Amino acid sequence: MADQWDAIIAGAGTVGIPAAIFAARRGARVLILEAAPEIGGTLHLSAGQMSAAGTKAQAALGIDDSPDAHFEDAMRISKGTADENLVRLAVDNAAATYDWLTDNGFVPLEGHPVLGLAHEPYSERRYYWGQDGGRTILAMLRPLFDAEVVAGKVTIHMQTKVTKLIQDAGRRVTGVIASGPDGETQHDSANIVLATGGYASNPALFEKLNGRPQYVNASYEY
Repeated sequence: MADQWDAIIAGAGTVGIPAAIFAARRGARVLILEAAPEIGGTLHLSAGQMSAAGTKAQAALGIDDSPDAHFEDAMRISKGTADENLVRLAVDNAAATYDWLTDNGFVPLEGHPVLGLAHEPYSERRYYWGQDGGRTILAMLRPLFDAEVVAGKVTIHMQTKVTKLIQDAGRRVTGVIASGPDGETQHDSANIVLATGGYASNPALFEKLNGRPQYVNASYEY
């Protein structure tokens, strides 16, 4: 027997947690399937560095910055190799995303924003991160997420891995098959969000897509 949901999210990490919060606040009945025994995903490992142009934090310091300048920097630093569509999508939404985090309790390190050291510097101070790296973001997201769970708007199944996407005759995805403590289960929805990270835990796929072996696997276990 399958259960029916307004939205199913695979992965309760950097993407899955806020996706569940926003979907629930908009009236959706949400199911999250998480392979790990706890939420957070790569936020447990990440430095949590974020870059955003046009934020409230910059304005308070008199820093004049914009998504267009952010875009130009990203393309310059990547030497034109970055996907322009993805970069544009990221930079155009970065400030609103960062402001939402700070409005809801995220606190960056003192003196932020900074130029950053992870790559060739930006042309303006637009880098931010917290005292505990990615866990600073998780600590801010957790109470918002827990509130939706307590309200009954979000249901989460831990140690449950999505193993298959279900498709109808027209190849539209209509649900998932998952494996967890209760065995194999089916969950149906017209809205499926894959928030399971990239392919860094799959050496064979990494080599296929990148044309070279994966010499180091430093990805999140799940």
